Amino acid sequence: MKIEDMSASAIYERLKIKRQPYIDRARDASKLTVPQLYPEEIDDTSTQTYATPYQSLGARGVNNLANKIILTLFPPATAFFKLGLSPLVIQQMGKGEGEIESAMQVLEKGIVNEMEISQLRSVLVDAIKQDVIGGSTLIHVPDDKDPRAIPISKFVIKRSKSKEIITICIEEEVAFVELDKATQEQIEVTQDERDGKKDLKMYTLVHRTDSKRLDVIQEIKGVKIDGTKGTFLNKDLPYIFVPFVDRAEDYGRSYVEDFIGDLKSYEGLRQAILEAAAESARLLYVVRPNAVLSVDALQKAASGDVLLGNPDDVGVIQADKRLDVQMAQAEAEVLRVDLGTIFLLDSSVRRNAERVTAEEIRRVSQELEVALGGIYSTLANVLQEPLVQLYMKRLIKKGMVSKELTEEINLEVTTGSAALGRGTEFNAITAFSETAQAILGEQFSTFIKIPELMNRVANSLDINTSELIKSQEELEAEAQAAQQQQLEQQAVAPTINAASKQNELEQGQ
Repeated sequence: MKIEDMSASAIYERLKIKRQPYIDRARDASKLTVPQLYPEEIDDTSTQTYATPYQSLGARGVNNLANKIILTLFPPATAFFKLGLSPLVIQQMGKGEGEIESAMQVLEKGIVNEMEISQLRSVLVDAIKQDVIGGSTLIHVPDDKDPRAIPISKFVIKRSKSKEIITICIEEEVAFVELDKATQEQIEVTQDERDGKKDLKMYTLVHRTDSKRLDVIQEIKGVKIDGTKGTFLNKDLPYIFVPFVDRAEDYGRSYVEDFIGDLKSYEGLRQAILEAAAESARLLYVVRPNAVLSVDALQKAASGDVLLGNPDDVGVIQADKRLDVQMAQAEAEVLRVDLGTIFLLDSSVRRNAERVTAEEIRRVSQELEVALGGIYSTLANVLQEPLVQLYMKRLIKKGMVSKELTEEINLEVTTGSAALGRGTEFNAITAFSETAQAILGEQFSTFIKIPELMNRVANSLDINTSELIKSQEELEAEAQAAQQQQLEQQAVAPTINAASKQNELEQGQ
């Protein structure tokens, strides 16, 4: 069936039933962590109230984990990926590897800069928080607008057992005034919708046509909007589905879901401890019946007043529950430590510094791999590589990168731990240079291409060598100029010597 003949709203309503258990689990996890991410009502408004947990450990844990994942996956001002060419292409180009790497490095920095300009980082932080709690997020990266994160409550998805997207349908609310004039004329709306008192529901449908292509179209009130139909290759689809734990289901599983028992137990104990502390803080006096001191006199008395009565007639009610509260506190402390480990709150791997080295980021990524069961590698595949491809496409559309460069030369994108290997490259190059220097001695420069070596060292340190290292042509030109100057000096020298001797003879006479 063609996508134009499909009802996006009907597909959304049908797939919404299968999504409901995942939303219920996301809401349960959200109540104990960040309640505003998944409210009870899907249509969140300014008057919406949220559950207030008795502890902040869940929120701190989610924020810490999300920030740590983003720091590792997308280090600030550093390319989290490497672009390279296959050895056969490099051989055909006849260029040195250092020169090729320098060109790729410029392209890498251009992609990272485009990501920062589009405010991608803040969107990714929000997306990872939703993933940690809800398990699934959809990221939209258009060609000409800033990216955005779409929560699981706003989209439905159907995937194959091989994790390929078959159908995605997004439900959004838009105001009539936001639509262009052609779209406004195409749909019929009520007066409240026209005046902006009521929003319109717009559906974006993505459906697979074959193994390599997906069609996209938008629909409002059952009408397919003109000009919104498009066909995309798998790697060019501007919608990235990001499951946190991918078990080949339609939706991903969250991180909090695995430890919801500990969070619920900690929440219950914190509630009991706080209520017991509040009850213990109450002051209740009792007065013996028929006592000389009256209840009214005791209530009205100010500090320092003198009252007539027997001190034994007045007592204070005390809740003798200290031992019970201490047991609850001890159990809560055990859970706090466990949850701190689960959310990596007790980690001290990364120092608090303005610049963080690749080695430190690598250590954090290894910690995430161990603690989260390979989530770093998973996110590198489902999030990092698609983002690089889409942002490269943005640069092509802006005319900043040649389309032939990405299509004909066959760029290779390396992400994950392998992309952090520049420090390893530097150590290897340094060790090789020291060994070669020890073996060759003064003949080192005879056997080693110094400009190429300098390029590779600079690339391993993530330093742009443009206009920094002299090219082979510049070195040859300088050598030729020096040789010419030497020849001129040699030609002039006999004349200067003859003139000098003539002067000496004349002075001697």
